[in-house]
Parts: sequence; C-alpha cells; structure tokens
Amino acid sequence: MKQLALGVFLCAGLVLAGSYTVRPGDTLWRISQEQKVDLTTLILANHLDGTSLKPGQELLIPEVYVVVKGDTLWSLARRFGTSVAEIKRLNGLQNDSLRIGQRLWIAARTKEQPRIGVVAVARSYLGRPYRYGGAGPDAFDCSGYVQFVYRQLGVELPRTAAAQWSALPPAKEPEPGDLVFFSFSGKYIDHVGIYLGNGRFIHANSHKKAVLVEDLNAPWYQRVYRGARRVNTPASTATK
Repeated sequence: MKQLALGVFLCAGLVLAGSYTVRPGDTLWRISQEQKVDLTTLILANHLDGTSLKPGQELLIPEVYVVVKGDTLWSLARRFGTSVAEIKRLNGLQNDSLRIGQRLWIAARTKEQPRIGVVAVARSYLGRPYRYGGAGPDAFDCSGYVQFVYRQLGVELPRTAAAQWSALPPAKEPEPGDLVFFSFSGKYIDHVGIYLGNGRFIHANSHKKAVLVEDLNAPWYQRVYRGARRVNTPASTATK
C-alpha cells in the first residue's frame, strides 16, 4: 500500500500536497512517476544533493496550484507554510508577479519540518550588499536582513537588533533558525544574525559589506557574542 500522508485538499487553488515515506528499493524516478510530480521539482523541493535515498526517509511531494484572483506570492507562502523564495525557486520565477490561471508547484510543509526552512530562505540572499537602514530585498543591514527573512515565513519581528533581543525568549543552545546576538559596543545589543548549525551563522556584515556566512566560534565573534534567542514560528510556516 502506498505510504502517502496527504494534506488538506484546498479547493480554491486545486492543490493536494503531502509527504512520502521512502520504501526499500525506491528511486527518485519511481517516486516521481508514482506521485505524478516532475523529477527536478521533487529534487528541488527536498533540497537533495544526489539521488540516494534511505528507507524511512520522508520526502515532500509538491503538487500543482492554479493561481486565482487575489493571490500573491506572499499570501501563498503564508497559506501553505513555505516561503516566497522557495516558491520562486521551485518554479524558476524571476519576479514576484503572478497571473490568474498560472500553474505553480507548491510544496506544503509538514509539522515534522519546523525550523530548517529559515536556513534555506536566509541562504538564498547570500552575497546581497550591506546598506545601513537596508530592509531588503536589494540590500540589508543586520536586523533588516533578519526581519526580512522571517517576514517571508509569515513571522513579523521588531526592526532593530536590540528590540529583537528584548522581544524573544532565550535559547540555551542555538539551533538552526535561532537568532544570535552581539554587542560590539560592549554596552547594548547592536548586531544580529541567523544561526545555521555546526557553529556557523549568516548575517549582513557591515565591515565586509555583504550578507555572508561566518564562524560563530571565531575569537572575534566570541568576544562580543551575547547569546541566542528563539523565534517561536508556527510549525507550518518555518520551512525547509
């Protein structure tokens, strides 16, 4: 019997999304044919680097959504627990405009994938220039970058690093998607980034003038590091 956990059928846009549990002997090609999903889209939706699969592995199964009047990329991202960047990536979109009747691949997320999507969205802006006061998408300052990334997941954060620090609960040990805070002045919180895991974080660096990934354990950052805070995102909106 097919091990397919289906999501809710959303009549307005004709999307039926779910997940698939990999069985022994499965291949991506076989799964794509069985689930009637484009092979490349299946690979992109699951951020796969190769074709190897493990029994028991959970795969997202994207489905086709037909754009209706009033839809925007932001409203679709919020509705299906994904991000604008992810919808654009899956569909090769170069801008934010949609047209009625347009068919989009949508990968609605499951509760078992609560936080990884923040990392995917954050990484999609690597290399964007730093600009003081920048709130995206063309340029960012540190807190503007963090705010912009989480806004795409339907989460609204305060505008400044100090306000974000004050508004969020502490995280004893940072996990991917947590915010990491610094005090370069030594007096107050004046910098923020997003933790990626494995001791790495991504931020809008004012010195190097770009969004980039750096080592949180580097002596320079450890001297000014003040701790991590957790963004309590709904499971349906923080996505891989």
